[in-house]
Amino acid sequence: MALSESNKIDPAPGASIARTWCLCVLVFSLFYALTCQRGVSWQDSGMYQWRVIDGQYVGQRGLALGHPLYIGAAQILKYIPIGSLAGRLNFFSGLGMAVALANLTATLMLLTGRRWIGLLTVSTLATAHTVWWLSTVAEVYTWSAAGLTAELWLLVILVRGPSLRPLAGLALVSGLGLSLHNFALLPLPIYLVLVIVLVFRRRLSGRLLAVAGLAWLAGASLYLGFVIHHALAGGDVVDTMRSALFGRYAAQVLNTSSLSQNFKANMALSALNFISMLGPLAIVGWFGMRRKLGLTLAVTLGAVTVIEVLFFIRYSVPDQFTFILPTLVTVALAAGIGLSILADMSRRVRTCAVSLCVASLAAQPVFYAAGPSLLRAAGVRVSRGRRLPFRDEMRYWLVPWKQNEDSAERFSVSALAQCRPGSVILADSTSVYPLLVTRNGNDEYEDVQVSEFNRLLPSYDDDPQGYRRALAGRSLYVVSTEQEGLSTRLLADTEAIPCPADSPVLYRLEWKPTPATAPER
Repeated sequence: MALSESNKIDPAPGASIARTWCLCVLVFSLFYALTCQRGVSWQDSGMYQWRVIDGQYVGQRGLALGHPLYIGAAQILKYIPIGSLAGRLNFFSGLGMAVALANLTATLMLLTGRRWIGLLTVSTLATAHTVWWLSTVAEVYTWSAAGLTAELWLLVILVRGPSLRPLAGLALVSGLGLSLHNFALLPLPIYLVLVIVLVFRRRLSGRLLAVAGLAWLAGASLYLGFVIHHALAGGDVVDTMRSALFGRYAAQVLNTSSLSQNFKANMALSALNFISMLGPLAIVGWFGMRRKLGLTLAVTLGAVTVIEVLFFIRYSVPDQFTFILPTLVTVALAAGIGLSILADMSRRVRTCAVSLCVASLAAQPVFYAAGPSLLRAAGVRVSRGRRLPFRDEMRYWLVPWKQNEDSAERFSVSALAQCRPGSVILADSTSVYPLLVTRNGNDEYEDVQVSEFNRLLPSYDDDPQGYRRALAGRSLYVVSTEQEGLSTRLLADTEAIPCPADSPVLYRLEWKPTPATAPER
């Protein structure tokens, strides 16, 4: 690629980009702070809250789901005396997304030379369903998006002016991204190919590759340290590599054919992200990207988009819709380019495009708010499995703002209040972490034990008598008789008593009389 090809658009001044970046972080972090959940959360979000509280840098799902940099950085929030720690962790996700949006704004300013295009595009992205949803509860994905957008920013700088600083910066951020989430591995091969092409074209010295490698290792050192420790402690290198790359989800990561059980629901939730001009503008951007940016940038950004889309579509997990976030970032980048192309056509076309963007920006929250009522009126039910006490499934999944959504906290407080002193709760993956977080912050519940995936007691199927000896006469509760991992033999030997009887949040398992203890007739 000729040098002139990468300089068709003069980049915006660095000082202007810096000011705009700070403005975006401030505005969007405030926006998410106002709309984030105030307390404890369900399922994975509750898990992150508990792992930060408990200092679990690896967790129970394998190295790939450890996210040690996120857990480590979030420890700082323990020392900020504002609100509850659970609420601060929810806001931490919004802060990560605010950084991601600021990075994307800066990237679009470089690519288009216009600040308003970056601001309008990221404002539309900021209120897209999944982006907003993930920014209001404790999640690692938003910080991973911050890493991806920083990589794209540095990628643009590297292509336009190949040198040591953007190359080392890109490698360092990519390595840090691995310590956040394995998402960082997806575009890494594309970056490597780009650097090799730049070296081959003599636009970059081959000697800098060693520096880039060291920068990547420095960024990834935290994660790699846990990987090495796991290998030395376990002595099984193959098992360590499987855990590091896939955790317990190798089948889903390597999936090439099957769809998730909730595929239709996930696609419906994902479609909510496109009640805006992002999709149409992205199509314009993809068609005009080569002419606007040059071949090298167009191919590289297109390749990153393709690999993110492919991963999302075939990743067959129950919460698949949350994994669309990196795809949305690349779509928004193309949308900003598309908006720039339309703005260059004529004043009338620019005015029309901007008007449609503003209208769609306002339409998104209106649609989310009206969605539950519209679906109920149409007789459509939204359900992700068994009913959870206090949780309105439609409101929970369809409405992204969570400042007035407290079902997990209401459930956990009510459930713990039902328990007899010294009792044990067998919880599932959805409810266990709200219970653990709430119990941790309340001395009145400290004598109630919450069994994380039935680990407090031995297997009932293998040794029923040993199970009862370990229980030592304590009351035993379950969240639902249909929860995963619950022994059917245990259910057959007990009677489930709803607590409270009229609207149960827990079920107490009372032992049925055995033949030896049954009353005489």
